[in-house]
Amino acid sequence: MHRIWVDEQPLDSVLPILSGVAELVGPGADLSDLATCDGALDPGARWSAARMDRGVRLRGISRIGVGYDNIDVGAATQRGIQVWYTPHGPTVSTAEHAIALIFAAAKTVAYADRDVRAGRWHRAFRTVKGMELRGRVLGLVGAGRIGIEVSRVMRAVGMRVLVYDPALTVERAREECVERAGSLESLLSAADVVSLHAPATAETRHLMNAARLAWMRPGSILVNTARGALVDEWALAEALRSGHLAAAGLDVFECEPVEASNPLLALENVVLTDHIASHTWAGHHRLYEMAVTQLLQVLRGEQPDCPLNSV
Repeated sequence: MHRIWVDEQPLDSVLPILSGVAELVGPGADLSDLATCDGALDPGARWSAARMDRGVRLRGISRIGVGYDNIDVGAATQRGIQVWYTPHGPTVSTAEHAIALIFAAAKTVAYADRDVRAGRWHRAFRTVKGMELRGRVLGLVGAGRIGIEVSRVMRAVGMRVLVYDPALTVERAREECVERAGSLESLLSAADVVSLHAPATAETRHLMNAARLAWMRPGSILVNTARGALVDEWALAEALRSGHLAAAGLDVFECEPVEASNPLLALENVVLTDHIASHTWAGHHRLYEMAVTQLLQVLRGEQPDCPLNSV
């Protein structure tokens, strides 16, 4: 029977897939037990070269999620460890959360919620106006599965959708009824709402810095459900504080959990959630089911459906 390392307990709904095939090691097992494991289910733990060296029998790491910047894929390749991820799992849940943040920011939901609880009736109504989204421009930075899902819903709301993604073809844009932006600057300067759907890489770190935030239209909204590293949070706080941006909605942060010193915590015109965009029962089940299925594929000597490297 295979032994599988887990840093957190898998959902009960996927345990039948493993029954009679593999036994779980962890959560909470001593790291020395990694040496007895054939594979690992990864919910977001840091997989460095040093950690992989403890897994002398390790054949594969199954990332339960879309982002994989927590895994040193190059080190895994050098050690003959297959790595894969589950890009389809959180698509609907994360897209819906991005849409929820768009509406919450545009409709001043956080303002109103705080005021009602504090007994300040209609303070926000008098001082803060929301944005009507029909007829406005939604700018998507990234045209992957999640970004395209957001575009489908928001087009139904009546928004015009611009997309900046060098990989987006003319044919795909036409198929999805979106417009290709020629540059990031042209998208930011045209959009009333900007939603980020790009991966975290060395090139995209602080993609939204002070200069690019300044390109955004006065009174516009920024939403990020992708990766916290895409945004310079201090620059964003200044853009929100100054009124250049009307609001922001963020589910991800550069440092998680968010530090008490983060300037965004002191602002009223930002809606914050704690990296929960994919946290629905349906979304989590899909993530775990895909992760477990691919792990068993590799342990049977088969190729996983969504590999990140070749060994």
